[in-house]
Amino acid sequence: MYETFGTFDLFRPVYIVISFIVILNFLYLVFGQKKWKGTYVILINSVLTVLIAAILLFQQGIIVDEFNLSGDPITFMITVVLGLIVLVKVFLTFKIEENE
Repeated sequence: MYETFGTFDLFRPVYIVISFIVILNFLYLVFGQKKWKGTYVILINSVLTVLIAAILLFQQGIIVDEFNLSGDPITFMITVVLGLIVLVKVFLTFKIEENE
């Protein structure tokens, strides 16, 4: 019921929505306005979404273990990619602040 070929994938839509939020924040940071008034708000928003994704990944691991299913490798990879995007955003944020 909650699996496809033995893989628990019920949280996949949540990860896709979180990915779109992080990518939109990243695009605003890179190609946004020249005045970075909302930079720290975007940065905090991105860090919080990655923390939510990590908590969901942990909870998915518990659920998978309880139902004796296999984990979803796509949600794991999405979480890793989101973490890398946020690290790049933190670096770009402080680089932009130094240049101003």
